[in-house]
Amino acid sequence: MATLAQPPLDHDRDDRKTADLYEQGKIFKKKAEVVYDGDRVKSILRSPHMMQDVFDAGAVGMKPEEVPLIFLDGKAHRDRRKHITSYFSPRYIKEHFEPLMRKTADMLVADLEKNKQLRIDEVSWQMAVTLVGDLIGVTRGKDREGMKKTAKRIENCLYATKMRTMTGWRLRYAKVRRIWDTMMFWRKDVLPTVKARRQTPQDDVISTLVKENYGDRAILADVMMLCGAGMQTTREFISMVAWHMLEKDYLKDAFLAADYEGKMGILEEILRLDPIVSTLYRRAPENLPENAKGEFTAGTRYGLSIRHANHDPALVGACPHAIDLSRKERLGDQAPMMSFGNGMHRCPGSPLAFNETLFLMDRLLRVPGIRLASSPRIEWEPNVSTFEITNVLVTCD
Repeated sequence: MATLAQPPLDHDRDDRKTADLYEQGKIFKKKAEVVYDGDRVKSILRSPHMMQDVFDAGAVGMKPEEVPLIFLDGKAHRDRRKHITSYFSPRYIKEHFEPLMRKTADMLVADLEKNKQLRIDEVSWQMAVTLVGDLIGVTRGKDREGMKKTAKRIENCLYATKMRTMTGWRLRYAKVRRIWDTMMFWRKDVLPTVKARRQTPQDDVISTLVKENYGDRAILADVMMLCGAGMQTTREFISMVAWHMLEKDYLKDAFLAADYEGKMGILEEILRLDPIVSTLYRRAPENLPENAKGEFTAGTRYGLSIRHANHDPALVGACPHAIDLSRKERLGDQAPMMSFGNGMHRCPGSPLAFNETLFLMDRLLRVPGIRLASSPRIEWEPNVSTFEITNVLVTCD
């Protein structure tokens, strides 16, 4: 891996972009036992006895078969997960997604070269919607104008109504608006795709769900889960990577000089440093097996600090708050640490997110004279323990 001109590493060096914001905004669920130790976080995530502790499906009126994959455990989780894992294999990404990644990156960079400026936080959304939308099936075959309309409807569902600070009539209106936006996405994007795949199946997630006789609400639930997990997080990851690289010439130079594995290692190090999701929750069931009671307490909710685990010197080595281009060589496959979770619920889409980012950054950073022309804004989202980056404006010669 290229290590050219890396600044000297020392214990006090801190390259994190989101540390202060996280400390100001972190809020753990009530009665959660917060876990910071890296080994302990890993053991909880990997334990077959732990259950997801997220939204209660009954509270949102879902039938068991309509509960999104991310909320399931055990056999139900394995049975649902097997329908999507093949889409994230290295071979499938290479054969199916790589041409689309290159085409989309070329199109977005052409906009920069024509207009001499570009918002990374906006094009990263277009990239994520294009790839994950194709995976799902809702954007496949659409022209750029149709793609933009679909992207806007998905954005409305995921971003437009932020209810964390709302009260009174504003909160009531926001809830109604979110239902409306979801209905529009269903009617204009998901339902037409479902109908088309019932007639002519393709190689996408909706075709698989139709083949398995999923009901409409179950299909919408899994589609929305994939949109949130695959689009929203990738958008922030691409913006974060661009911010780091456009501020650090040594990092940009090392990335462009590296081979595929070297580039991947740099992306993993950035994500380790500034993970998109900061906290995961697990719960020990009341009927915890006897052989697990020495390690866990029945009925306990555990709040797992992914950030602290990723920065634990016992796991990652010296200078845990610095970008170290040699860390990948030492950690190998463990380099991203817990940024995509771990164990049975580890995000299956991580290879796609990394490759989307790699191809877009490799194309973007080669534009002559590209530079960061604004101060990115970053906002904490306590409801999902993550952040949103905006105003990442770049210009070029």
